[in-house]
Amino acid sequence: MQDKQLHIIALNVPYPANYGGAIDIFYKIKELYELGVKIHLHCYKYGRSESKELEQLCTSVHYYPRKKRTANLFSKTPFIVKSRKTKALLENLIGIDAPILFEGLHTCYYLNHPKLIDRGRFVRAHNIESDYYKALYQAERKLIDKLYLFSEYFKIKFYEKEVNKATGIFAISQKDHEYFNQKNKSHYIKPFHPDKEIQIKCGIGEYAIYHGNLSVAENENAALFLIQKVFSKIDFPLVITGFKPSKYLRKEVRKHKYIRIVESPEESLLNSSIENAQIQVLPTNQDTGIKLKLLKSLYRGRHCILSKKMANITGIENTCHIANSASEWIKKIRELEEREFSEEDLKIRKEVLKNFNSKTEAEKIISLMFPVE
Repeated sequence: MQDKQLHIIALNVPYPANYGGAIDIFYKIKELYELGVKIHLHCYKYGRSESKELEQLCTSVHYYPRKKRTANLFSKTPFIVKSRKTKALLENLIGIDAPILFEGLHTCYYLNHPKLIDRGRFVRAHNIESDYYKALYQAERKLIDKLYLFSEYFKIKFYEKEVNKATGIFAISQKDHEYFNQKNKSHYIKPFHPDKEIQIKCGIGEYAIYHGNLSVAENENAALFLIQKVFSKIDFPLVITGFKPSKYLRKEVRKHKYIRIVESPEESLLNSSIENAQIQVLPTNQDTGIKLKLLKSLYRGRHCILSKKMANITGIENTCHIANSASEWIKKIRELEEREFSEEDLKIRKEVLKNFNSKTEAEKIISLMFPVE
């Protein structure tokens, strides 16, 4: 493995690994490093600092500014892609002859550049980006943001043909794999995550919990659904925890005696809050990719109630409960609020999760990016 070198282009600095995309990228880097791959990491620094943790895992780390010029909004290229155009990245990629892993459509500006065309060029698809941006557009309430998201959705839909010219696609879910495999050679590479062992406490907890990045409209809408349509109708406690909740969300929480919010928790507090809850509640209106908060809930939480669109892992129906309408959510919560999470429940959960091994997924990537001749 000593001669295996790999470029990874990350859409942001993937440490701290405290949201879905960063989690998948950081723990992928960690597993590849432990398998002996020499990683040249390229990441865009906006809103995040340079990271000593990344520099310990990578042979080299390059940071680039994201160019969020207004003019880029009027390009035919999606803003998320055009704002990551930088000649320094291209020069660094040319300088070391190694395969390239583009983390998300966001990083694909130089995917088909003539000077890189003879490389192995793989794209990690964290979701079907056009579907994701369509859902973001539909969920957004602010008009100016809604217009931007619609514009991006439209541009991304056309730009996806460029991504389909890659050597291959690493899809994060079975559904996404089937979509990309119609257009390119797709490989199902399951999400990378920090959990090595299941940390579930059998027994009974005292509250339900919803966790996610609350600055994302999809997650705020899910939290508001739980507050306004479900937990406002019952007296079972709900804890909402996540990053950057809006003033509106905090105001809604204050209206209800049995609901509280924990803002931007440290990882240890988030984990303990999940482990001590009785029910994990995870509604969503999107079925793109895989929600890494679902994996965290499955590794650490007792009973899980999901929207049907969240349940996109094979076998998940054996260990989770599905609800869609508000009345279904209330019924499931009532059924589970005093039900013990048993040793038998734990056995079923272990069976579902045994195939989510990050080391195994890293070995798949190595075999695809460094084929034996």
